Amino acid sequence: MVVCRELTKLHEEVRRGTAASLAEWAVEGARGEICLVIEGAPEREVDLAQGVALVLAAVEAGDRLKDAAAEVSSATGLSKRDLYQGALAAR
Repeated sequence: MVVCRELTKLHEEVRRGTAASLAEWAVEGARGEICLVIEGAPEREVDLAQGVALVLAAVEAGDRLKDAAAEVSSATGLSKRDLYQGALAAR
């Protein structure tokens, strides 16, 4: 776990530790803007075929193809153009 305090400011501070040790530190008077980093999201590996299937499902649910490709691209890191072209070819 990480506690970040006063990010981008003169008194920026980053502390790492267990929840208990960081809570003990905070009781002593942690002040300012604080951000907790618990754990990042696990990376998902999605291939283009799975991405195209997600785009087609979103289109089936009523989304525009362009919007669905953009949303899936943002979520998976796949190319928006490849997703769009793949969905067109699969139709």
